[in-house]
Amino acid sequence: MRATLFLILFALTLVDTAPGQRRGRRDRSPREMQHFTYDQGRFQSDAVSQRMPYGVYLPKGYEDEANADKEWPLVIWMHGMWEDHNRFHGRGGAELLDKAVTAGWLPPCVFVTANGGRSSMYMNRGKERWQDLISEDLLSHVSKTYRVSRERDQRALMGVSMGGMGALRITFTKPELFGAVAVHSSAVFAKDPDDMPSRLKSFAGRLGFGDPIDKRLWEAVNPTCIADKLNKDDLKGLQIYFDAGSEDRYGFDSGNLLLHECLEQREIPHQWRLIDGGGHSWGNSFQDRTLPSSFTFVGRMFREGPAQRSSDRKEGAAKRGK
Repeated sequence: MRATLFLILFALTLVDTAPGQRRGRRDRSPREMQHFTYDQGRFQSDAVSQRMPYGVYLPKGYEDEANADKEWPLVIWMHGMWEDHNRFHGRGGAELLDKAVTAGWLPPCVFVTANGGRSSMYMNRGKERWQDLISEDLLSHVSKTYRVSRERDQRALMGVSMGGMGALRITFTKPELFGAVAVHSSAVFAKDPDDMPSRLKSFAGRLGFGDPIDKRLWEAVNPTCIADKLNKDDLKGLQIYFDAGSEDRYGFDSGNLLLHECLEQREIPHQWRLIDGGGHSWGNSFQDRTLPSSFTFVGRMFREGPAQRSSDRKEGAAKRGK
């Protein structure tokens, strides 16, 4: 009898779940979304020599005949360490994404959740080029598969923790790909690893930087080191948002503060928030305290971009007419 009851209860936990995902005690995946449908797909990535999964939220109405020629804004979300493309769906991200459209923070868009490997740090290492997986293979696949805008100011890169680090690195080194980057609890460190507390330095070594830390690799992938070499015009108007909790268990709040100071010194516009009492990543109600701000930030660009282009075209036409 006990065995039968256990099997019944176990079966019930698998009902009404997102594809490939079980509902647990902390699962917040919505059974139905008001503004999106969620699905999963796979594509061949030459960067990592394997077929990689991803999640995709399509706005309801995407398949309507009236929208057959419509191109939608695009957001790509990069997950944190030990996570995958489903983490966003199950930890409250999907719930907030749906609310963002209801509240007007974000217009309807194609929202893609990447899978960048469980501990890759989205770095290009040897034969596995995890950064190129996102900036080349996934972006190319999404652009060919879905009706998304090719305009820079209609594309944004977002992420958390490991994904935040990767998103900052991609947009800082290839600013032509995305018009905005909006990230949370990003793995951002001091410019010189020797300046870090021993605990954080040891942790960084375990992330793949080596022991002792390979300083050439460190300078190539750490967002603070990259930002330290930028001029204010290098990012081509990239819009930047990042935040971190004051109680981040990895101490990433200090690294993000250094990044803020570095960008300030270079007069690079950005928006930085230190969230008082906030924890790391999905802990301490992360999604409820941070995603509304980043969705609003990205949504503002999506709405202002087309109007600005139209204004620029009219101004150019007026100048030519003189």
